[in-house]
Amino acid sequence: MSKFMNRRSALVGVALLAVAACSSDPVPRDTFHRLGAAAPVPARAGGPIRGTLDVPPFRAAGILNERAILYRDGPTQLAQYSYHDWVEAPGVMLQRGLIEVLRQAQAFEQVTTPDMRLDRDYELRAELRQWEHVRTGGQSAVAIEIEVSIRRVADNSMVLLKTYKANEAAQADTVVAAVAAFTRGMDGVYTAFLTDLAAVPNAPAAAK
Repeated sequence: MSKFMNRRSALVGVALLAVAACSSDPVPRDTFHRLGAAAPVPARAGGPIRGTLDVPPFRAAGILNERAILYRDGPTQLAQYSYHDWVEAPGVMLQRGLIEVLRQAQAFEQVTTPDMRLDRDYELRAELRQWEHVRTGGQSAVAIEIEVSIRRVADNSMVLLKTYKANEAAQADTVVAAVAAFTRGMDGVYTAFLTDLAAVPNAPAAAK
């Protein structure tokens, strides 16, 4: 009788474990995000700047260049969302986006990447300093800060150096809404950058 009871208890235990497993929450799945398409931009007034611009991936220190999407609930402490990542490192993702915008705006005669190993007349450097979803005070927004410089290679002269910032409200306190806000924020950064670029004199690059 005791063996029968033990077997019965064991079967009941297995059944309870099976029921508990079926009723538990499903395991979250990894989700990968990319920025939306940039808003259309007009062609550069005065025509393309003569010469070739080289655009490498954006520089970013530490976790800023990791694929996990960052958020903060306070003024200083950053954390990474679990199961939510960018499709590629932000430095590469933003490089691709900026190249697309520069080509669409016909800002230079050519816009290339270091991988192409072409002679360049101008060299762009961008440093990503802030790239996070901000959830403080009942608000949901994204904070972006990028320093951009453009150097004329032949004479090593700086033709543009500026820091661009954007604080764009998200329509909800979700990662999807934050990604959409990142896209709108970058549209503002692109617009400001192209406006400054329009003021760069369209003179031939100095002789190599």
